[in-house]
Amino acid sequence: MEQLFGKTINGLAAVIGCRSERHKVILSNLVNIDTPDYRPKDLVFKTELENAAGGKMDIILTTTNVRHIGRPSLPLNGTMEVVDREDEEVSLDREMMDLAENHLMYNTTVELLARKFRSLKSAIQEVR
Repeated sequence: MEQLFGKTINGLAAVIGCRSERHKVILSNLVNIDTPDYRPKDLVFKTELENAAGGKMDIILTTTNVRHIGRPSLPLNGTMEVVDREDEEVSLDREMMDLAENHLMYNTTVELLARKFRSLKSAIQEVR
């Protein structure tokens, strides 16, 4: 598949998967905002992005139904893990800021992927 699409699509798909997983972690922090002694968590995946940029990722596609398009299995090739943050307690402002940032980054990545597919579609149509 890399010969057809290049490394860009695989990298963007990996970033989308990481952003989706981070969204779940942030929501978990928000759900537990009133839980005593709960330590906020975050998803560390900088290694994944560095690997994606360097082309060192091995993506394994998995599906739960034969009609589903596979998405990258997580963790991808590296140390993507949920870790406790340094904060003493969950802050609503911090979590909402992280959620908004993650949402923007997710949408940006999806838009980049859509543009890549549009350019491929355009190239295919010009060949006809």
